[in-house]
Amino acid sequence: MQEIITEVKGEALTIVNSTNTAIAAQSGSLPVFGTPFMIALMEKATCNAVSEYLEEDETTVGTSINVTHDKASGVGAVIIAHATLTEVQGRKLIFDVKACEDNGAVIGKGTIERFVVDSKRFMKKVEAR
Repeated sequence: MQEIITEVKGEALTIVNSTNTAIAAQSGSLPVFGTPFMIALMEKATCNAVSEYLEEDETTVGTSINVTHDKASGVGAVIIAHATLTEVQGRKLIFDVKACEDNGAVIGKGTIERFVVDSKRFMKKVEAR
């Protein structure tokens, strides 16, 4: 892993449609942006933030998520997740995250922690179980 400095930022974007609603995630019964999909979009933003700092066989894995989903977004809404790296503790990366509609309205926020791992070694451990 190259040295990663804090304040590195990443983004990810999606449009709410029938495939990413609470109904599709089976996490609710309304056609609104599903919380699991919001979290996944936030995680994608964290990955985008640090991807250029990782060596060829490295990746990051999520280890902790603490977010709120504060506002519903209907089908057709454009959602942008923002991630800012706030702390590096060895291979542990801590991000502030938020998701907003394209009009700037914050729909969710919180923190995500990820850990830098060697992809091959990680998968060997998983497959050995």
